[in-house]
Amino acid sequence: MFETHVDTLSLWVGLGTVSVAVLGVVVGLPTTAAPDATAAAATIDKVTTSPPGSVAHRRLVATEWAFDGSEIRLRNDGGSATARLTRTAVPAQTDRLQNVVNGERPEAVYESPVAFSRATRQARTANDGWRPAPDRVTVRHVAWGGTDVTVVG
Repeated sequence: MFETHVDTLSLWVGLGTVSVAVLGVVVGLPTTAAPDATAAAATIDKVTTSPPGSVAHRRLVATEWAFDGSEIRLRNDGGSATARLTRTAVPAQTDRLQNVVNGERPEAVYESPVAFSRATRQARTANDGWRPAPDRVTVRHVAWGGTDVTVVG
């Protein structure tokens, strides 16, 4: 009645092997969803077509991002995503432009409308490549002295 069957040991070894294999697959799966660049691009496009003074914030689920004014690229452990904008924007690649994105008026940050215009032109042509992504991106539509831009930072 209490006999040990010969195939019992091989059954337990096989079950243990399958369990370890399944655990390896589960551990290897990404735990983070791929970032949503399309939603970030839609937020930027919405502010770009809104009146000056418009502001929006979008949470980014990404560890790195790249923004050149015409497309946004996001990546994290779950993958990467790219989305093109329908209109161009200005990346806040300097502290002064970041201050404008954060709510300071351009006239408080720049000496003149010409200096502000020059800074936005330079930011459009500069490309920093991949950099650490913020928790959220802020988008602000700004108009001052003939320069009407959407700044993203």
